[in-house]
Amino acid sequence: MAEPIRVVMTGGGGFIGSYLLARLVGAGMDVTLIGPHTGKSRYTASLVEKGIVRFLRCDGSFTDEDLLPRILRSADALLLLGYVMPTSSSPAQRLLDELTCNVSPTLRLVRAALRSRPHVVFASSVSVYGVPPHSPVSEDDRPSPSTPYAIAKLVCEEAIQLLCGADAATASILRYSTVYGPGEVVPRAIPNFIRATLAGTPLIVNGDGQDEHDYVHVADVVDATMEALRRRAAGVFNVGTGIGTTTIDLAKLVLKLADTSTPILSAPAQPGAGRRLQIVCDTEAARTALGFVARRSLPEGISEEIGWFRSEQDQCARASSRVARHAPAVARAVA
Repeated sequence: MAEPIRVVMTGGGGFIGSYLLARLVGAGMDVTLIGPHTGKSRYTASLVEKGIVRFLRCDGSFTDEDLLPRILRSADALLLLGYVMPTSSSPAQRLLDELTCNVSPTLRLVRAALRSRPHVVFASSVSVYGVPPHSPVSEDDRPSPSTPYAIAKLVCEEAIQLLCGADAATASILRYSTVYGPGEVVPRAIPNFIRATLAGTPLIVNGDGQDEHDYVHVADVVDATMEALRRRAAGVFNVGTGIGTTTIDLAKLVLKLADTSTPILSAPAQPGAGRRLQIVCDTEAARTALGFVARRSLPEGISEEIGWFRSEQDQCARASSRVARHAPAVARAVA
């Protein structure tokens, strides 16, 4: 019987990471999470608590040069999904935070791992393209990052490829497009629109809503990532659907699927906004090298996410009801 693939992973308690962790465990892989904590996912925490997944607590800067080689020496793959959100509002300070909290720790990990030459999978972003001059964008197009986040992702991409190339190791750089799905709680368009719809408040669209994005379901992103790991595919790959959706059409779709008539309001465009952002992925490289084709349609995926938000609301309502029922008894006992 073949030995299970041994994976060391960061970010296993995040939105994408918890989905990917479930697939790794389901595929019988031996998974070790590393970092300062297991993240926000209750599912990830339960796997660690039950001993199904190992967790090795270490400084998020990954500066322990004695510990890292011991953790990574037998790894077949290093999956890098960890990310620390900067808190500063200043662009210059945000960039410094990105370099300190995300770029440097990532490169320390890769450098330590290369002694055993694992396959490296790095979760990057289509934001590295900036505002591309044409659509769809392919991996051959010149990156033009315009935010601290995108700059940091591109620096990591190029440094990982440089380090791996120097040590005859392989790396998959996965440029995820706009990922969505159940469990997504960050303040992006889809969860924002769903929350507003379920609360009966207006959906707010910036400007004319004609910006266009490639929305890819988290389960499809996990499919692509698993294939990159299994095939040890070397290169840069867009992970998206190849289909663009404008923000205004997205808002209308959420309303239709939730079967509500909440109004859509237009907010002034963001200061400094230039020409319309249109970022749709050319996915031919992922199709060829990874056998990847996104399979979840946007209506199907949004319906699933609406159901998840409704379930969360129901659980909160039941919890509040239980608290309210017990409050009088607690008050009497205290009195």
